[in-house]
Amino acid sequence: MSRAGLSIVFSMMIMALLMGGCAAPPPSPTVPVDDPLRLGNPRAAFAVKIQASREPLRIGASPQLGLRTAANGYMNLYFISPSGKTGQLLTNYPVQANETITFPPTASKKLQYALIPPTGMETFILVITHQPLNLLGRRDISNVKKPRTAIAEFNLSGPQLINRLRDALRRWPPSAWNADSVQLPLIAPGVRS
Repeated sequence: MSRAGLSIVFSMMIMALLMGGCAAPPPSPTVPVDDPLRLGNPRAAFAVKIQASREPLRIGASPQLGLRTAANGYMNLYFISPSGKTGQLLTNYPVQANETITFPPTASKKLQYALIPPTGMETFILVITHQPLNLLGRRDISNVKKPRTAIAEFNLSGPQLINRLRDALRRWPPSAWNADSVQLPLIAPGVRS
C-alpha cells in the first residue's frame, strides 16, 4: 500500500475511534477529577470521599465540602491553593463510620476559611487513619505564633506536602488508612460559571 493509502486508512481509523467514543478528548482542566493526586489506598479496608457541594469555588467564599469515611478514625484535611500555599484545615478530627462531616462546620465561629486569589485549581486532600496522624513538626507550620488560628499554614510547597503524606502513609499498615483528593476550579467572585 502506498504512503497516501496508509495515511487515509490511519485517518479513517482515528475518525472511527472518535465517533465510537473510544478515543475521547482529555477532560477540560476546569472539570474536577476523582483523586487526581492518586493518594487513595486500593488496599484499604474502608472508603473515603471528599466532594464539593458547590462548583466552581469563588474567591472570598468558603469551599463547602462534604467529607465521608466508611470507618471510625481520625480525619485530616489539607489544601494546596492555586498560588502553591499549603495548609491543614482539620487535624486528627475524630469521625464515626458513615458520618458526613461538612467543612467548614456550620456551628464553628473560629474555623472560617475563605478562598484567596489567584484563580486556578484549588486542591483538597482528605486523609483518614485509625490512629492520629502526626505528619508535621513545629518548623513546618508558618503561623505557629498566631494565637487562636484554627488553620495551620505550612512552610511546604504542594509537592513537598504530597511527598510528606506519601512517605508517612507508606509506614502505616495498608488497612489502617485511606485518602482522597479533589481539584476544583477557583474563579473570581463576579465571573459566571
